[in-house]
Amino acid sequence: MRFLFGPIAAAIAFVGPARAELPRHPDAPARESQIGEGAQSVSIPLNDGTTLAADLYLPDSAGPHPVILEVTPYGRRSTFSFSGEHAFWTGHGYAFMVVDARGTGASGGTHTFMADARHDGPQIVEWVAGQPWSSGNVGMRGSSYSGTYPIQTAIGRPRGLACISPNANFQSGFDGPPFLGGAFMQGWALGWTLRVTPALAGKAGPVDYDKLISHRPLLTADLAAHGVEVPVYRQFLEHQTSDNMWADVHLSLEDYRRINVPALTFTGWYDTTLSGSIANYRAMRGLAASADDQWIIVGPWDHSGASEGGYSRDTGQPIDRIGALAVESRGYKPGQRMAREFFDWCLKGTARRPAWPSVQMFVPGQNRWIEAERLPSPLVKSRKLFLGGSGRANAISSKGLLEAGPGQNALDEYTHDPANPVRSDLPANGHRGQAGGLLGPVDISHQLARPDVLTYATPPLTTPLTLLGNARLSIYVRADVPDFDIVALLEDVAPNGTAIRLDSGWAGVLRARYRGGSGGLALLKPGETVKFEVNLGEKGHTLRVGHRLRLSVFSSAYPFISVNPGTGNDIATDNASPRSARITILRGSSYPSALSLEVLEPRAQPSK
Repeated sequence: MRFLFGPIAAAIAFVGPARAELPRHPDAPARESQIGEGAQSVSIPLNDGTTLAADLYLPDSAGPHPVILEVTPYGRRSTFSFSGEHAFWTGHGYAFMVVDARGTGASGGTHTFMADARHDGPQIVEWVAGQPWSSGNVGMRGSSYSGTYPIQTAIGRPRGLACISPNANFQSGFDGPPFLGGAFMQGWALGWTLRVTPALAGKAGPVDYDKLISHRPLLTADLAAHGVEVPVYRQFLEHQTSDNMWADVHLSLEDYRRINVPALTFTGWYDTTLSGSIANYRAMRGLAASADDQWIIVGPWDHSGASEGGYSRDTGQPIDRIGALAVESRGYKPGQRMAREFFDWCLKGTARRPAWPSVQMFVPGQNRWIEAERLPSPLVKSRKLFLGGSGRANAISSKGLLEAGPGQNALDEYTHDPANPVRSDLPANGHRGQAGGLLGPVDISHQLARPDVLTYATPPLTTPLTLLGNARLSIYVRADVPDFDIVALLEDVAPNGTAIRLDSGWAGVLRARYRGGSGGLALLKPGETVKFEVNLGEKGHTLRVGHRLRLSVFSSAYPFISVNPGTGNDIATDNASPRSARITILRGSSYPSALSLEVLEPRAQPSK
């Protein structure tokens, strides 16, 4: 398992009983080997005097060997790394190395979220390429944080870097994590930052988020939650806009143009870093010097299973359920084998260039894959649905509709109470779920049955509707406070009332002060009407006949995001009493609030 989102992401995969009696599926990854067994401890010097710790695994055959490299913040002998693959790679003639990122594990220096990758990564690669056991050809493999590290490394064009497999990667710290649409991902931050702070391991227990709602200021929530200060947590809150720290994380257009190596990316419709993976692929396919050698596979997988193409590394069997949804029979790829074929081509030169199409996307609900050379696929078309209805849209008795055109001018209102936010940590067996909540496709019908949630739905569908691409919400809003959040998500509502969330994470979010982007903050004038553009992320789902597509709009999802206190003050240091916010959504011909979707054409023929 390799998670940027840690155990939060793992919560959406329900694999069912172990099937140890079954032989491993031939497309599943090889059985994991003992982490650390046969490893040589290696020290990698950097030009600022910092030394990084690494484990090196070598084949039994004489070298030199091409090298597959992972750089991870989770510990080079952690199950959150690819270390368990070492025997697979050495058995196929590769040297395999796992490195503790700067300031994590046994490595020196201070950890700064992803900011070290573009500086340290090229040095690591060039050092590895120059070792006597190395053939001089280096490939990078990773997932989540360690899957983003290769992209950051590639912009430096280090000598020896031949190709990368950057699975489940993310693009921007303001599109999650640690901020999503400017809203602070509090539950993730309090959990993840402990994982990458070795000195704090074992010093913190479960977080009482009920008590933490009223804690002020947010900067010291680490102390309130864990009894210790967590430096990386506070680092996030000290850098709330795209400042110099984030300049080393976010890739510019010129950065993408500098990438000159092939890349093979796996992600999934229920992967919490899906949107980042697709955004990075699009940028590399359009701008990179190696644009023609970019591949992406998007399956019905979550964050932890994407690299393996939907197979369980533990059982060797297909992961047949993600949240409330069954995975269809064709929804798998031999992920590890495809990675080996890729590296055999670009590192060893013993295989032909992969003949895969640049894009392979699974169509959930149709049990098939489509292929394309770019995104969006030419089979995907845009569709717009307008917020409408003949009455109040407040749940439970909402009369809000999603309609083909704007209707008469109208408005919907609700009150956001910071002391009583919509909760993202779903109750389960009498206990609340993980910090960020159960992510992905779960039934949230009961969770959103409250008056501070607005819902807009299509009539029951008479033909299937397949979402396959980005969803965005343009919405006209006013409020009586200088800052508030718009949280929006899509659901598949069945005739029996269940509402399955169609999101790889929890929801799309925009914090009002970030409506102009992450470069600066702009508070509202209470009462002014503003247009928000909320990115709901990438969707892959087919709604069946009789089901309804529903949009829900509200202003909190705690602790997935921190509660907006409505004061307009700096969220890190704000000690003022929170303010309830009266939120008004405007719709109709004068204020055409609308949902934009990418949908698969009904007549699109299967490619395979």
